[in-house]
Amino acid sequence: MIRALERAEALGERRAVVVRERVAAAAEEVPGVAAEVVGDGVVLSGRSLVRRTVSDPRLQAVAGWGR
Repeated sequence: MIRALERAEALGERRAVVVRERVAAAAEEVPGVAAEVVGDGVVLSGRSLVRRTVSDPRLQAVAGWGR
């Protein structure tokens, strides 16, 4: 049982790396947005980013809010 838990944790960690890279790449496709993977998250930066996230469907897709 412990080995199954260890495999599941390793699989989850590898999947998280892939998802963080995908989110950063998608965010960087939006003009005026910079993305950086920091630790276990993705940091987005840009001018008026909060306002743009509410109104721009491309940023909503990155955040998963468009669903």
